[in-house]
Amino acid sequence: ARLASAHTQGGSAMAATSVAALAAPRLGSPAPAPRKVSARASSAHSDNVHGTVVRSGTRHARSPWNPTGARLRLRASRSRLVQTPGAIANPEPEGPKAGTEDDAPVVFTFPSRDENEDLGASQTEASSSSDDAPRDSGIVTFEVEPSAFHSMDDEFDAIASKVEADDKKKAEADAARPNPSPPSRTVIVGGGPTGLATAIALARRGWENVEVWERLRRPARPDDTAVWGDPDRSYNVGVSGRGQIALEKLGACERVLRYCKRVNGRMDWSPQSPDGVMRLSDKKYATQVIQRDRLVAVLLEEIEEKYSAQVTVFHDTACSKCEWLPGGGATLTREPASTDAVNGDDRLIDSSSSSATKENEKDAPFVRVVEPFVPFVVGAEGATRTNAVLDAMDGDGGVAVIRYKDTNPRVYKTIPINLPSEKFRSDLNYSARTKEGVALECLPTKEGMLVGILLVKPGDAKTCAILESKNKLRKYFDEQFPMFAPYVEDDDLARMAKRRLSTLPTFSHAGEKSVHRVDFDFDKNKNKTSDALELGGACLLGDSIHTVKPYFGLGVNSAFEDVCVLDACLDEIASTAAAGEGDFASPSPSSWTSALPLFSARRAADAKALVDISRGFDGGFLTFVLPLILDGIFHKALPGLFMPNTIQMLQKEDWTFSRVARRKRTERVAQVAILSTLLAAVAWLVGKAAKAALGAIARAIATGAA
Repeated sequence: ARLASAHTQGGSAMAATSVAALAAPRLGSPAPAPRKVSARASSAHSDNVHGTVVRSGTRHARSPWNPTGARLRLRASRSRLVQTPGAIANPEPEGPKAGTEDDAPVVFTFPSRDENEDLGASQTEASSSSDDAPRDSGIVTFEVEPSAFHSMDDEFDAIASKVEADDKKKAEADAARPNPSPPSRTVIVGGGPTGLATAIALARRGWENVEVWERLRRPARPDDTAVWGDPDRSYNVGVSGRGQIALEKLGACERVLRYCKRVNGRMDWSPQSPDGVMRLSDKKYATQVIQRDRLVAVLLEEIEEKYSAQVTVFHDTACSKCEWLPGGGATLTREPASTDAVNGDDRLIDSSSSSATKENEKDAPFVRVVEPFVPFVVGAEGATRTNAVLDAMDGDGGVAVIRYKDTNPRVYKTIPINLPSEKFRSDLNYSARTKEGVALECLPTKEGMLVGILLVKPGDAKTCAILESKNKLRKYFDEQFPMFAPYVEDDDLARMAKRRLSTLPTFSHAGEKSVHRVDFDFDKNKNKTSDALELGGACLLGDSIHTVKPYFGLGVNSAFEDVCVLDACLDEIASTAAAGEGDFASPSPSSWTSALPLFSARRAADAKALVDISRGFDGGFLTFVLPLILDGIFHKALPGLFMPNTIQMLQKEDWTFSRVARRKRTERVAQVAILSTLLAAVAWLVGKAAKAALGAIARAIATGAA
């Protein structure tokens, strides 16, 4: 029986293995933790722009984990050839029947571990005969008892039928999906979670010639535990229900969750609760914690395995200038990024791809490339001053970037904490606060280590000075955080003391009216590369339109929602055009531009509402603590009229931020009215009682005088 397996995570080589190592976590799922087998990168692989003047248009449907792009296959027969790392083995096989041909040994053959060897089609079609095993060919043969695969042929037939049916349904759904004619080229500026998620969404629509420009170096592989077990490499983010729903729509949720740590609650210590208080959550979607740069690595892996023929990611590449053209589109300038300034920790970098880059960095000329015409530009590089796309859109086409002064600033340093599993739960967030307001927030990792973030006010000179000394830090932890101190190593404190203080982002948004740019003057714009008239446009996503502090996990999750909203807008204008309704009765080749105003209408106000709500959380007692107290009292007393507090409302995946903000404004008015009425009634009763008391006193005095 033959089984054409679903796309695996590349042809990871296995030179020594066992039957148990072949067990898949779930039928039909990709094999976990792929390993790169080729050091040679194709043109569809991430690259930099050193010495590059003309952009390569060549793409190959392969990745560093699957260099040939060939679809791996799994065969099961009397002499079974297994070349899929996720092949299925029966954990409790039955013994073979005596006297049958199943008594013959089974032969497993696997590609060599040689990292310089491409996995060619000749290897995937290798002979399954144990007697013909090639010599000195890098193929390792193991003989095992046939009971390891007892009577698997019928099971493989059933699985093959299910995979074929699922593939057919997916193909039919993709074919039936409305899709406007794509632009000739798309450049996404910013290769973080937002930019890569956008590339995935566009590639799933069938768009080609999509590029991602990222100023940082390529991150390490997501399954490199030596890197991601180190807390110095990246801060942690929580993927909430909003983010998980969005990733599911993008087809990347399963891969992301593979490297996440599930969190089921939190435990807090404070001066009021020195023994700690544990609060377990019962949410529909439990928060999943992952390192931010690891999340980037996972999405990059998703692109290279599934969409390498459509998407090219350029690392070490900065967009230094963006100029708009009549009719839409832009002229973009790209140049090598200053990697030393933006990524000083080499442990974050993929060692297999960075060594050659480092050797050639000094000798490589500084090349600035001008791209004369890019029809679709996506700004996903955050709200930094170096964001050329955001800077060009600010004040143009209705975009108005508003940056708020930080009235409650914090600086921080990170520290690893190894809590023993026999004393502490591994599925909780941990938090501790001192009387002086210093907070230690700890999030778990997939590898089991906690990454602690020590938050301090920059004006607290005394505590900031303590953070610069290993000995002072040890004493500080012993006194202020005794619950964590025994599990913090001296070497980690020494590294913490040497590390510079980091700052949290400040609040900003791109205005509540527009987060896009489109010029519908079709006659003025000309594609310089093909002499074909083509409209263009641009839009902003993620932190570029809503920058918040990472206290409640709203940043990356709302960014994933931005991508899905844009994707839904493209669906809607395509459906409208196909139905001959609205302005799309005769859709132009560039009708995708009509989705951008629709995206602004649905997301600009939401972005502002998110920032306004988050600023309230950062404002102190009057704007944060008191509203939470009032919401708790009124919701408990009148649950049919008043919703839970704002933090809980933000966890409602089907509620937009604008809807949450409107609802809470209405409830605040009602709460004020009720409290005012109660206070007025109390005041009236107090007045009446006082008047009666004064009357009684007056009468008593009069009686006594008489």
